Parts: sequence; structure tokens; C-alpha cells
Amino acid sequence: MTVREILHVVLRRWYTTVAALLLAALLTALFLQGSGVYSTRAVVEFRWPGAARIEADSGFENDSVISFADMVATRVNDGHEPFRYSQDEAPLYGAGIRDAAVVDLSFTGNQWVTDHPVAAITVSVVGRSEEQVRARQVALTDEVLKTADALQEEVSVSRPEYVVHALQPLSARIEHITPSRSSQITAFAAMLAAGVMGGVGAALMWERATLARMARRAGRAGRVAEGAIA
Repeated sequence: MTVREILHVVLRRWYTTVAALLLAALLTALFLQGSGVYSTRAVVEFRWPGAARIEADSGFENDSVISFADMVATRVNDGHEPFRYSQDEAPLYGAGIRDAAVVDLSFTGNQWVTDHPVAAITVSVVGRSEEQVRARQVALTDEVLKTADALQEEVSVSRPEYVVHALQPLSARIEHITPSRSSQITAFAAMLAAGVMGGVGAALMWERATLARMARRAGRAGRVAEGAIA
């Protein structure tokens, strides 16, 4: 078919293109509405008893305290090493994850080679709603704190000698991540193009099916007429 013939078919079957564009607009609206996620990355720090975080020998970078924090993270994860997607600072949603929670010892490097320079456990949570993310964050951070106490109780450490653990207050904030303006425009343009192509394709298929149906009817009518003459 020529371009002129295709345009003629599209104009004659205009309702297929309109239906495809409406469907594309609906899918785009649903995508933009559900594409935002909530994310948080809480940090629980460990240090020597009575030591302030800013002290040079607080234990925050001590190998023994780091090892203890690693034991806590391992216990919270039921003895399993958490799956690392990228660098420690990389948010989960950056890997395309929309619903997950990861408890891990703070590290440098990436998912293949890691080093643990400080005694800190990160609780990363990503989800569709702020309430869901906050609930999982609170539950996991509480579990980290309780596990730290339980491990020290198991070896009969006296309370004054407990390794101190505390949640960084500012790290508990929850962020709402939404697509950028350029991403929204790109998504809209892609769905618009898909709607146009889908509408044109549907119009051509409908036209072809109609012509084939008319041809079959004409063939049957011709055979009936020939039989009547005979």
C-alpha cells in the first residue's frame, strides 16, 4: 500500500487510532502515578562504652567493634550474607528495585570486592508507600539494636561494658523519589508513538479483514449466481 492509501485507511478507521491513543494515555498516567517510590537508608553505629562518636578512639574504626557489628548483621540476616547490588551508598531504587529491605555492614568497594572500615550497620528499605517503608525501617532497626544487646548478654558482658549502639537520627528520614521531568517527557513521547503505531496497525488490519470478508461474500454470491443460471 502507498502512503496515500494508508492515510486514507487511517482517516476512514479513525476510531481505532483514537482508541489506541486513549489506551496509551491511560497507561502513561498509570505509569507516572505508580513510578514514584519511597526510600530510606538508616545507619546504626557501634563504639566503645562511654565513647563519643567524635573521639579519635571511639571504637568506630576498631576491628573488634567492626567484627561485633558484623556478627549483629549476620544474626539479623539469619546467618546469610546479604546480596549487594552496587556500592554501599547506592540506593536500592537505583538498581530498579521497588520493594525490598537490606541489612548490611557498612562497606566500601562494590558487590565483588568489599572492605568494612567502620562499625556501622545500614538498613536500606524501598517501597511503594511511606507507611510501608517506615514500618519496615522501624522493625529492622529495632531488631538490630535488640540483637546487639542479646549477643552481649549471651557472653555475659556487664551492662557498663556493653558496646554502644545508636541510630543516626538524620539517617532515619524517608525520601520520596519521583521521575525527573525529562524522564516523564520521554515516557509520554514513547507512549504517544506507540499509540499512533498501534492505531495505524489496527486500522490496516481491520481494513484488510474487511476486504477479505467482502471478497469471500462476493465469491459466494458469484457461485450462487452461476448455479442458478445452470
